[in-house]
Amino acid sequence: MVEDIFNEIDGDLRAERAAVRNKKLALAGLGALVVAGLAVGGWQFMVHRDHARAAAFAMQYFAAQKDADTTPSVALGPYAPPTPEQVRARAEFAAIAAHAPEGFATLSRLREAALAWQAGDHPAALALWNRISDDRDADRDLRGLGTLLWVQHQVDDGDPGLLKARLRDIEGPNSIWRQLATETDALIDLRTGHVADARGKLFAVSQDPSAPSGEQNRASDLLNTLDSSKSGG
Repeated sequence: MVEDIFNEIDGDLRAERAAVRNKKLALAGLGALVVAGLAVGGWQFMVHRDHARAAAFAMQYFAAQKDADTTPSVALGPYAPPTPEQVRARAEFAAIAAHAPEGFATLSRLREAALAWQAGDHPAALALWNRISDDRDADRDLRGLGTLLWVQHQVDDGDPGLLKARLRDIEGPNSIWRQLATETDALIDLRTGHVADARGKLFAVSQDPSAPSGEQNRASDLLNTLDSSKSGG
C-alpha cells in the first residue's frame, strides 16, 4: 500500500512538471498536486495513529503481564489459587484482546488462557486456545501454539482420535511446533496402550538434529523410562 502511494505521488509530480511546460495543463497539475499532498498527509496521519495505538496497547499489555507474573506464597503449596494481581491480570488481558491489534490480541488471549487454567476455569482456557487456533487473522505460529496447548491440556482425558487429528495440523515439516506435537502424540499413544508407536515417535524426536536440546533430552528420558518399565516388568 505504501509503495502504491509513493507511485501515485511520483505520477502526480510528473504531471505537475508537464503542466509547467504546457499552460493548458496548469489547472490539472495544481489539482494533482493537491491530491498528492492530501495522500501524503493522510498516510503520515495513519502511521502516527497506528504507532500511537500500538504503543498504548503495549503499555497495557506489559502492565497486565507484570500482574500475571506475581507468585503465590510458597506456603500455599503448588495448587495455590491465583493472586489478586493475577485475577486482575486475567481481566486486563481480556480487555486488551477485545480491542487491540491482532498481535497483541492473540498474545493477550494466550496469557488469559493460562491464567484461566491456573484458576481452575478449564472450559474458558480451552475455549480461548481453540479460538486462537481457529483465528485465520492470527500469526500462523501463534495459531499452532493455540492448537498445541489445547491438545496438551487434554492429553489425560480428551478424545484420543480428536486430539490426534488436531495435532496433524502442526506436525508438518514447516511447523515450529512439530517436535512438541510429536512428543504429545506419543503421550496419547502411551495412554491408549500403543507403546511401540510412542517409542518410535520419541526416538525420532530424540534424534532430530533440528529439535532443541531440551526436547531431545526429554524424549530420551521418556524412552529410558519406558525401557526401565519393560525390563522391570
